[in-house]
Amino acid sequence: MRMLMTILYDIRFQWRHGFYFVYLLVCTIYLILLHSIPVHYKETAALLLTFSDPSALGLILAGGIVLLEKDQGIHDSLFVTPIRLREYLIAKSISLSIISVLSAWVIHIFALGMPSSPFLFTFAVMLTSSFFTLLSIGVVVRSQSINGFILLSQLYALPFALPLLDFFDIGPRFMYLIFPTEGSLLLLKSMLQQIAVGEAIYGVIILSIGNAVVFFWAQYSFNQNILLNMGSGEG
Repeated sequence: MRMLMTILYDIRFQWRHGFYFVYLLVCTIYLILLHSIPVHYKETAALLLTFSDPSALGLILAGGIVLLEKDQGIHDSLFVTPIRLREYLIAKSISLSIISVLSAWVIHIFALGMPSSPFLFTFAVMLTSSFFTLLSIGVVVRSQSINGFILLSQLYALPFALPLLDFFDIGPRFMYLIFPTEGSLLLLKSMLQQIAVGEAIYGVIILSIGNAVVFFWAQYSFNQNILLNMGSGEG
């Protein structure tokens, strides 16, 4: 029940600050773009947009939310309640994944119709958004300003864009298999066509491992940079 309440609190916070309205505008722009490009490029463009959207959403919005919470002193009051840090991180991941999944479905339905594999499509968007949300939180707690966060987040996120080279058949594929985002791109292909069972299993496993690793890193980073400084005026 406490986990559910934390997720609902995050959703209300995002609604109150207009994040859903902003994403409605973003979806509209994406749809206009997709309807304005040639048909034979539309599927590739839709896949790349679907990959970049939850990445950008998780990376930018999560960091912005944590900075906003720091400015409003929310952490000081939040962590004297029974809420645990892991619940805070999971709630952020789930609440932002909901926006990602909703926007991905809206874009896909209106641009291309029903995904070929709805479950894998939803799973790919959800775990990709969650991965970048946690990565962003691990980065933002090390930043003192929005400019510093934007610069640092790009440095941390850049390696995870490398699987895009494999998407365009640049370089041997084994080089990219260690990246969780290789799993994202593979699973997102299922929105256009059926993928092999082995590829689906690999995609789910590598994305899940990536989420687990970045979760513990974000937990450690938040504890070291926010919780241990609370009350000292530095958090």
